[in-house]
Amino acid sequence: MTIHPTDKRVRYAPSLAVWIVDTQESHTVGADQLLAAMTVHATESGDMPEGCTCAPESFSVSPMNGVTASTARVHRLGQQGGIAMYGHGTVPEYGVAREQGNAHQCPHASGDGERRAKALARAGQWDELWDLTEPFPAAPGTLLPAAPSSKAPAAWQGEPLSVPGVGVIPDRHVHPATRADLARLGTLATEATRLGSKARKAQAAAAQGPMEVRRLATEAAMSGKALDAAEVARMVRERQEAAEAAQAVAEDTRDAVDKVRREVAAGIAERRDEWLTYLHDQAAAGLARLDLVVAELEAAVENLAEIDRVRQTVEQANSGRLFSAGSMIVGNAVEAVRRSRERAATALAGLERHAAKASKAKADQKA
Repeated sequence: MTIHPTDKRVRYAPSLAVWIVDTQESHTVGADQLLAAMTVHATESGDMPEGCTCAPESFSVSPMNGVTASTARVHRLGQQGGIAMYGHGTVPEYGVAREQGNAHQCPHASGDGERRAKALARAGQWDELWDLTEPFPAAPGTLLPAAPSSKAPAAWQGEPLSVPGVGVIPDRHVHPATRADLARLGTLATEATRLGSKARKAQAAAAQGPMEVRRLATEAAMSGKALDAAEVARMVRERQEAAEAAQAVAEDTRDAVDKVRREVAAGIAERRDEWLTYLHDQAAAGLARLDLVVAELEAAVENLAEIDRVRQTVEQANSGRLFSAGSMIVGNAVEAVRRSRERAATALAGLERHAAKASKAKADQKA
C-alpha cells in the first residue's frame, strides 16, 4: 500500500519529542512501517526536527511503489489498541539506561518527555496528549499566488526529448544542464540498445554453430567430399569470439549508461535548491494567472446570466414578476475551475515551504 506524505495517521509532539501513530481505522499497514514511511517523507521535504537521526538508514521513493524503507531508528514506548507511541533513537539491548541510550542515538531523545507521554497514556488522557501533537510531516498548506507586481523568470524551454529507459522529458521547466545530461544519456542508451541487439544476434549465430557443423557434414557426405575440419573449427571459433566481443561491448555500454544515469541523478540533487526556487516562482506566477482567469470567467458567466434574466423579463413582461427570474446559465463551470485551482495550490504546496526555508536561510546568512 502506498503511504502518501499527506497521511494523517502520524503526529509529533515537539514538547515531548514523541510520535503518535494511530492505526485504529486501518490495519493494512503496521505502525512501525507507517512511521518509517512518514520519516522518509519528512526527510525528503525537510520537515524532520533539525539534526534528527531517526529516519530509516536506507530507503527509496518511487512514483510506482511509494516508499520502501528499513525500520525507522526509533523505539516504541507503548501501545494501546491501535495507537502506538515512539521516542527518538534506538534502545541499546544491554547495560545503558533507556534515556541515556536514546541520547547517544539522536540529539532529540528526551527521557523527561517520554515519561510525561507515558504517564498521560497510562492515565487514559489521550485527548490531552493529542492536543500536544501536530501533523507529521508538517501540514503542507497551499501555494500562494505571486504578487501582481512580481514577474516570473523566463521559463526553461527545450526540444522534446525521449530517453530510453526514462521516458518522455517535459519540454519546459527542466534545468538546462540536466537536459544536456539527459540528451547525453539518451544517445548512450540508444547505442546500448543497438549494441545489445547486435550482441544477441551474434550469440544466436554462435549457438547455431553445432547445427551448422552438422549441416556441413551432411552436405560433405552427400557430395562425397571430405569435410574440412580445420575450416569448420575456424568458423565455430570465429562465431564464438564475435559473440563474446559483442557481449563485452554491450555490457561496457550498459555500464556506461548506468554511470550516466547516476550522474544525472547526482546533477539533479546538486541543482535541487536552484531548481525548486525556479519552480516556485513559475508556479506562483502560474497560479496568479489562473486566479485572473477564474475571476474573468466568473465575471463573464455572471454577465451572461444577467443578460438571460433581463431577456426573460423583456420577452414576457409580467407586472408581478419584473426581473425576478433566475438563470440556468449559472452552473458548476466556475466552481469546477475553482476546485482545480485549489487542487493545484495544494499539490504544489511543497514549493511554498521550500521558498519559505530558502528565504529564512538567506535572512540567517545576512544576520
